[in-house]
This record gives sequence, structure tokens and C-alpha cells, in this order.
Amino acid sequence: MLDSRDTMKGMEEDKTMSKKSILVMVFLCSLLLGAGAQVIVFGMGDPDIDAGLNELNASAKLNMPGFQAEVALAWGQPAASITVALSQGLSPGEVYLAAALAHFSGKPLNVVIELYKKDKAKGWGALAKELGIKPGSKEFKLLKETLEGSRKKVKGKK
Repeated sequence: MLDSRDTMKGMEEDKTMSKKSILVMVFLCSLLLGAGAQVIVFGMGDPDIDAGLNELNASAKLNMPGFQAEVALAWGQPAASITVALSQGLSPGEVYLAAALAHFSGKPLNVVIELYKKDKAKGWGALAKELGIKPGSKEFKLLKETLEGSRKKVKGKK
């Protein structure tokens, strides 16, 4: 027969296990949330574009084939160029933006990426301006409009 000391000891062990379980769950949740919460500052001069690129970035990680197909469709980039760009350490949002800048400037995607890497500290907004895509321009407005459609497609909302 169990006495009250054995019962208390069992209850304490249950509480300890329960606390450990909760701590493990909190730790795992923070890892998962932290991994998906990376926000990139694109510096495009329009908070809607920066937010849209970050949302596209997050959605692309869940639907990479859909993202790659959308970049190819929206900006006329070959699938191989998109794959190479993604393999160079750029985020999907950066690849999308680079593809748009390549489209508007008439430069190959790899050239736009190299220009960005040369002066990465200046950011994407400075490169866009150098390539003639300035806030308020027809290209800038088309980027914003196309991004909104792409964001919805990759996320699964049409």
C-alpha cells in the first residue's frame, strides 16, 4: 500500500515533468516563430513594396515551385536563372526583386545580382534608382502592382 509520502513524491515528479514539457514546447515554438520572422529591409522607398516582398519571401519558403513559376511568368526569367539566383544565398524576395529590376533595365538577372553584391551596403533601393526605377515611375508602379498579384498567387489566394 502507498503511504502519503509516496503519493506526494509521485505528484512532484509529475509537476517536474510537466514543467520540462512546457519549457521544451516554449523553446520549440520560439525557434519556429523566429525562423519565419526574418524581415528584410529592401529600402525601396515604399513600405508596401517592402512588406509585400517580405510576405512573398515567407510564402515562397512554403511553396518554392509556385514561387519559381511566378517569377518566370511575371518577369520573363528562365527557371534555370531563378534556381541559380536562389542558390547564391539570396532570399526569394530578393530574387523576385532582382528579376523585376532585370526585366525593367533589360539586363540579365545574373548581372543585376552582381551589381547588387558589389554595393550590397547601399541596398536594393539604391540599385533600383541606378537602373532608372525610381519611386513614382511607371516601372515602380508596375512593380508594386505585379508584386501584389504575385504575392497572392504564391500564397494561394487568387
